[in-house]
Amino acid sequence: MKQKGKAKFRLSRIRVRLFASIVAILTVCFLVIVLAAEPVLYNVLVVRTARSLVEISENIDRLTPNSVTYYFELYSLSVNNNVTLELINPDGSLSYRSAEGSSPQSSNHFPSSNSNESEFANTQPVISYDFDIEGSYEKRRKIATSAEYLVYSKQISTGETLHIFSPAATIDSTVEVATSVFTFICLFIVLLTLIIVYFYVARFTKPLVEMNDVTKDMAALKFGRRCRPYGNDEIGELGESINMLSSTLDSTLVDLQEKNIQLEKDIEHRLALDNARKRFINNVSHELKTPIAIISGYAEGLSAGISSDPEVINEYCDIILEESKKMNSLVVELLNLSMLESKTQSLNPTNYSLSQQISDMLNHFSLLFSNHSINVISDIPENLNCYAQQDKIEIVLKNYISNAVFHCASPNRIIINCKDCGNRWRISVYNTGKHIAKEDFDQLWDSFYRADHAHSRSESRFGLGLSIVKAIMELHGMPYGATNSDGGVTFWFEVLKEKD
Repeated sequence: MKQKGKAKFRLSRIRVRLFASIVAILTVCFLVIVLAAEPVLYNVLVVRTARSLVEISENIDRLTPNSVTYYFELYSLSVNNNVTLELINPDGSLSYRSAEGSSPQSSNHFPSSNSNESEFANTQPVISYDFDIEGSYEKRRKIATSAEYLVYSKQISTGETLHIFSPAATIDSTVEVATSVFTFICLFIVLLTLIIVYFYVARFTKPLVEMNDVTKDMAALKFGRRCRPYGNDEIGELGESINMLSSTLDSTLVDLQEKNIQLEKDIEHRLALDNARKRFINNVSHELKTPIAIISGYAEGLSAGISSDPEVINEYCDIILEESKKMNSLVVELLNLSMLESKTQSLNPTNYSLSQQISDMLNHFSLLFSNHSINVISDIPENLNCYAQQDKIEIVLKNYISNAVFHCASPNRIIINCKDCGNRWRISVYNTGKHIAKEDFDQLWDSFYRADHAHSRSESRFGLGLSIVKAIMELHGMPYGATNSDGGVTFWFEVLKEKD
């Protein structure tokens, strides 16, 4: 139950973090908008007021100063636009002012006097705006009351200077009201958005929560549960991928079970190899036991002074020397076989003349051929080149040829042949004689195995030659084998052709 509670907490934490992130973003946006609203609105209203005052000045400039309705029209413009107008003569005296609360009849030309001092002269500049308009536009403060006005000044066609006063308090009040309303609307929108976001986040994360449950079941090796289809977007594709992964893992587990069965068989095979290794050790012990016993026996005889005849002593020494050479040959072959099978020797192939190598090998065995009255036929073409490690292939040829010699029977013939196999040469050594029994083929390449048990120890043959051939050819990665042929047996191996 505790684990389930923790799981629910972790799953819900995704929603909480996502929701909190969206709330933080909306809050920052809300604060930025609210803080920027007041100065932006104020500047917008200042610009609009400037356009309005310029339009009023243009309307005044189009009036006829000597008409009966001139002052009434000036007053109407002042009242309708909630502004105060002043006209200043070129000499600086006050020509006209639309006083607040006055009627059109009381609005007339005031002569320049101290009692009718210009309102503009009683203000001081606060801010000067650099707009692309004719005249000047600035914010001014009244010295007596500290009231602020947006003042547009311009010289009209009559030569008088026009000052238009618009109360800045009107703009401040408008900005305050507009900002309050705007803030309330934004706050309402944010709250509504948060409610919508909450349900959207819950709906958005629901597939992720279900996918998490499915993956937990997969981690527990339970593959019966599947993700529901969530649409064609990335989340839907993720669900499909999880389902595919679950199916793949399920089939993989089945395959692993089969592999486990195969592993058990491999273990049994390994045990068989261990048994073969034990047999190998027994065979080595057996092969060494006889020469050691012979050497020991003859050495003891010499030590005991069994004879004083020099010929007898020399005979004993020759026997000990011969058995020592046999033991040395066995040890050398065992070491070579061990290094080849362990892959500790690196392969260093080169291009060389295979035909010359076979010719040299046949010359090496010429005396043995003569002693056994064997007729050798070489069907190897001249200039036959290959790509292999020369000394290793020499060992293969030596073992094949010596094996052919010791198993050759009437009519005592050995044939060495070459066949083109595409990018490889197949070299075969055929000898007349008895066929290899079917039951011997499987063990033919095993160490210390002799298909023909008639040969004695005197021939210095231990049954390791074909094992060494097997290791060398596997080191080259090339095929090899033996077959019963018409009237005899053929051993073969393949090597790569000469490389450019």
